[in-house]
Amino acid sequence: MKQTVSATGYHSHTLNTIRSWCVLAMLVLPVQAIFAKAELNVVASVPDLADMAKCIGGSAVSVVSLATGREDLHAVPARPAFLPKLNKADILLTLGLDAEHAWLPPLADEARNPKIRENGPGWIDCYEGITLLDIPERLDRSEGEQHPLGNPHYNIGPQCGTVMAANIEKALAAALPQQARSFAANGDAYRKEITALTKELQVQGKPLDGITIIEYHPDMSYLCAFYHLSIAGSIEPKAGVPPTAAHLKELEQLGREHGVRLIIYNQAQNPKLPEKLARSLGCSAVRIANAVGAQKGITSWTDLQRYNLKQLLGGLTGGAR
Repeated sequence: MKQTVSATGYHSHTLNTIRSWCVLAMLVLPVQAIFAKAELNVVASVPDLADMAKCIGGSAVSVVSLATGREDLHAVPARPAFLPKLNKADILLTLGLDAEHAWLPPLADEARNPKIRENGPGWIDCYEGITLLDIPERLDRSEGEQHPLGNPHYNIGPQCGTVMAANIEKALAAALPQQARSFAANGDAYRKEITALTKELQVQGKPLDGITIIEYHPDMSYLCAFYHLSIAGSIEPKAGVPPTAAHLKELEQLGREHGVRLIIYNQAQNPKLPEKLARSLGCSAVRIANAVGAQKGITSWTDLQRYNLKQLLGGLTGGAR
């Protein structure tokens, strides 16, 4: 969920920047070459969705991701190269649930491609059918950055993979119906791979069952639900709100009371606070990946799931890096 980013300020800065690029980008970049030799042009907000689209779409699609996977997914820096990609896109795959709301809608608006604007026929949210977590009981600005429909970080939950894949297959088939049978065959094979992986992770992840953790930001819910981890608290007192010294002191006491074993953060978050808290509690600070591409060697969604389990188990045995 969102880090310390002002959505209004980010929108304004992004719009001013991309307007200055727009004409130049369209004239200079060889946009025809970007999507050559494919029937369907697919743009994904994050590499996780791009990987799934490639697995299901095969040679009938050309797929690019806007984010690299190393960024805070709520604040991906806008780049001039995004505009021609979005301009030529047939569909735009997104996590939705406001995960990308601070950067993607203004880019889609400026790309001169009405079908992939938010709420357009080519804007595809990939969360439909997932059991959403952390739906707020009330909306209040004093509670920090909230997601009215639920936590958007489902991409790191292994249990969500088959639904994500099904949504992407459905979107590809609707956009290119003549390839629907091929997409269905590829989709079935890919979901079987995910199902097998899920069973593998459940067995290997047994040592995590019942472990209590502290997260950096409220983004661990789906991962923790899968491995039956209990969340004692967050380094951020509220989503996107930096912690005070008083909050960290209370969190340390809470960690002692609950026997916290792991402090979990991701590659886009400052390691100093989780590492310091872990030293105080005598436990491990574990850096996981929040997306495909976040670390070297994580080139697929299945890689991401295996990597995160390895990191979590390493935290229990002192082998996390």
